[in-house]
Amino acid sequence: MDNNNMKYITVLDFEDGKVYQYDIDGLGFNPDTFHESCEEYLIGKGHNLGNIEWMTSNSNEIIKD
Repeated sequence: MDNNNMKYITVLDFEDGKVYQYDIDGLGFNPDTFHESCEEYLIGKGHNLGNIEWMTSNSNEIIKD
């Protein structure tokens, strides 16, 4: 997967039962440490890495079907 095209992080937070989506386009994460940079970003947003699942995407579309 090409991390350079990733523009959004979507988070399932099991602590509060909510779904979060963050725009990361333009934040300049280093491709060599992309995963670690995303995790640091999520910690900074107040998420507990032990109680979330997250993914990156180039689209902010959420399918509700």
